[in-house]
Amino acid sequence: MAKNRSQSPYGYGPSAWRMIGRGMEVGAVIGGLTYLGYLGDERYGTGPWLALTGTLMATVGGCYNLAKDMLYPKKRKPSKEVPPDDTD
Repeated sequence: MAKNRSQSPYGYGPSAWRMIGRGMEVGAVIGGLTYLGYLGDERYGTGPWLALTGTLMATVGGCYNLAKDMLYPKKRKPSKEVPPDDTD
C-alpha cells in the first residue's frame, strides 16, 4: 500500500497547505478586527483604543488556534474504500 506523502509517519499531522490556510485566516481576522476597531474609534472618538483592542484580541485568539492546530492535529479518518484483494 502506497503511503500518502502529506501524511506523517504517525498517520496524522498538519499539512503545509493547511498551515498556510490557517496563517491566512489569522491575518484576515487581525486585519478585520483592527479595521472594525478603527471604524469604532472614528465613530465614538476613542482614539486608538478600540483598534488596539481589536488587534490584541485577534492576535491572541488567532495564535492560540494556530498553536492548538499545530500541536494537537486532528487524526485522519480512515477511508471507507475497501482495498483491492491481491490474493490471486
